Amino acid sequence: MHENMIDTDVILRAGEKLADEIEVLVLSFEDLSLEQREMAVSAVSEHAGTTIYIRTVTNKKIGVSATSDPTRWKDCLAASVSSAKLAEPVEGWKGLPGPATLPAGDDPFDAKLSIDPDTAAAFLKRMNEGATAHPDARVVTAGVSLSKGLSVLANSHGVRYERKMTGISLGLDAIAGTSTGYEYDSSPFLDRINPEKMGEQTAFWATASRNGVDVATEKRDVVFSEHVVDSLVLDLFSDAVNGRNVLTGKSVFAGKLGEVVADSSLSIADVPMDPLGNSMRRFDTEGTPASRREIIANGVLSSYLYDCKTAGQAGTSSTGNALRGGNGATYIAPHCLRMFGKVSDVTKEPCMFVREVIGAHTANPLTGEFSVEVANAFLMEEGEFVQPVKKAMIAGNVFDILKNIGGISAETKTFDGAVVPKMRVCDMQVIG
Repeated sequence: MHENMIDTDVILRAGEKLADEIEVLVLSFEDLSLEQREMAVSAVSEHAGTTIYIRTVTNKKIGVSATSDPTRWKDCLAASVSSAKLAEPVEGWKGLPGPATLPAGDDPFDAKLSIDPDTAAAFLKRMNEGATAHPDARVVTAGVSLSKGLSVLANSHGVRYERKMTGISLGLDAIAGTSTGYEYDSSPFLDRINPEKMGEQTAFWATASRNGVDVATEKRDVVFSEHVVDSLVLDLFSDAVNGRNVLTGKSVFAGKLGEVVADSSLSIADVPMDPLGNSMRRFDTEGTPASRREIIANGVLSSYLYDCKTAGQAGTSSTGNALRGGNGATYIAPHCLRMFGKVSDVTKEPCMFVREVIGAHTANPLTGEFSVEVANAFLMEEGEFVQPVKKAMIAGNVFDILKNIGGISAETKTFDGAVVPKMRVCDMQVIG
């Protein structure tokens, strides 16, 4: 970790002579990954370094540059200033944020996590041991990634914030006959990761999915797993409330603030400091405080999400939802989406349970239309798996689903950008 080598004040002073505003983001990190194939470690990768991102603003023109060589910060600054000269002025630009009172809370950091091969190998071993609960399944691939980092954000208006981060990501694939199972999990904290359970669940999905039956083409109630809600429903929802998409006419929610867009029982909020989440952000990557925001309240669209640039163009204020891409430019995303609504035992009544879908990325982000293949799907009654489904597709519209939810589960699963329940969808088109 090399964060102490970077004097952000020196960069800010140099930048203030060349631009109206300057922002410096320094990210220092170390990470390690192990990959397993056929029960043997097949690849090891380890990295450490520091990246500097510099944004400058002159006459409302924003320039950005990045370097992974801290000794070249002057070149990075010059490149940022040059790129600003080529940019178009940002209509409505109100400036970079100033210092503000941040929400209380801790960073997503676990001091007990060691970034070393022994720790990663122990995770692999524990996942493999968990998979032995279902001996008919064979582990095909597995992976572990461990990371630790520190970000320092400073700008010419007096902002200086620090954020510490750790990360643990696990993944496992198994096969039983021609059926497969997959599980993954991630968390900043050691005590939230259960490798044995991951291994057991992966092997279970592979073995339980054997000898599937065909299903008829018809409309029936379907229960989405947390994975499907996250990758299909919330992914398209996030695109639709992205202020940049709203401004460019690429959102179905454009011009609908204050209108009913979902079931009256449904509320969706961005909760950056949710104790169950992985994000735990007190400020975004521009320095705007990140606080709870109701996006849908009892079915009514209440807010879009903005960074500073898009908020200026929309004539409003940033919602604190700026994250940073690899080139240093910002993009807009929720920190930790939460869904609130009719909580019920969503699998008690007969349904088709869908654990995974193949092709969620093919869904139309503008219209919400999708047609995807299901994986690890089961017919269920009274909360029990009755029969695996051999092959089927489901088709529908994500934004119509939000208006026709048959309930959400009390139990949830945490993903990087959301804490997600299962969801019952009434009268969904199933293609056998």
